[in-house]
Amino acid sequence: MRLKDLTLEELEDYEQELHENGEKSNYGYYAKLVNVYEEMYKRLVPLVRKDRAMHEYSLKYTKKLLVSYLIKYGTYLKMNNFKDDRDAISSIRKALSYEKNIPIAYYRLGFLSYKQSDYNQAVRYFQEALNYHKFGDNPTFSLNQQQEFHAHMYLANSALYVASSTYEAMDELSYTSADQLPNLSLSPLYETLSDNEQFLQNHAFYKITKGHIETCSKDACEELAENGEKNVLVVYFNDRENILFFNGEEAIITPGQANMIRHFLLSSNEENPSTRMTMKDFFGKTGTDGEVKKNTFIKSIERLRARMKTLDMPDIIDVKQYRGETAYYFNETVQYIVLFRVDDAFANDYVS
Repeated sequence: MRLKDLTLEELEDYEQELHENGEKSNYGYYAKLVNVYEEMYKRLVPLVRKDRAMHEYSLKYTKKLLVSYLIKYGTYLKMNNFKDDRDAISSIRKALSYEKNIPIAYYRLGFLSYKQSDYNQAVRYFQEALNYHKFGDNPTFSLNQQQEFHAHMYLANSALYVASSTYEAMDELSYTSADQLPNLSLSPLYETLSDNEQFLQNHAFYKITKGHIETCSKDACEELAENGEKNVLVVYFNDRENILFFNGEEAIITPGQANMIRHFLLSSNEENPSTRMTMKDFFGKTGTDGEVKKNTFIKSIERLRARMKTLDMPDIIDVKQYRGETAYYFNETVQYIVLFRVDDAFANDYVS
């Protein structure tokens, strides 16, 4: 099946079919969704030229969805369950080709460049992230306070790394040139770099429990995940995959399931359950009626509940009717710890 041979309506049906079936295989789910949104966008551009009033909203919404998936799920384009930094970089760059005013996209590129020791690129990306955050008007992809602070820290450290390598290169110049330089002492520079690196490592992850948010190191996350307390659910978004830990058992889960669990734990309760409207961002294009299909929503939640039962844990998601809709919420049967990087593109949804 070639996407370019499908009508716009058939593309919408195929996209809903992907969401209804879920992330069944290990490959291609997010790549297929991105391809569908790209094709939809291509089709809508000429339609808007012909009839702006009728098609402009669909074009804007499709672009927003495409950009969001490229930023939040681009790291999974190769494999559904495992992250790939190279795919993440190319996907974020593609997102910026559709829209430039995305602070979190530049931040993510800066973080990934820093991770690869490409400090010249990191300087540029973190500077752009801070500029767009300060002067831009895109709250959907803005930075939270911790990310803004980290962006300054990463920017400073990246510049210090560039400076240190420059000084080292200058020190290797010929005697005649080097003799003109002042007496350089790099030890204070290295001390600052070391202190900054230690800070960034110690505050690399969010650790969220009921009513409390703090930051911690990757080592602390590993310890919590592998040696968790009895009857405490740990949801760990590490650098490679997303894992549930409960009473000595663990299960790798899909990014969609991981993000839904995080949403239920951190953003739902019996008084404010989650419906297909409040969770529509997890299910892609809302279609011509402006809503997620009930069947798509219910099937996805049931698959999630079934996956969690494999850990021999109580059902932590209850269902109720809420304002005429089927709704779900975290029932507080167990305590929880949610661990994810400060640099996560989803962080702004849960931490201001």
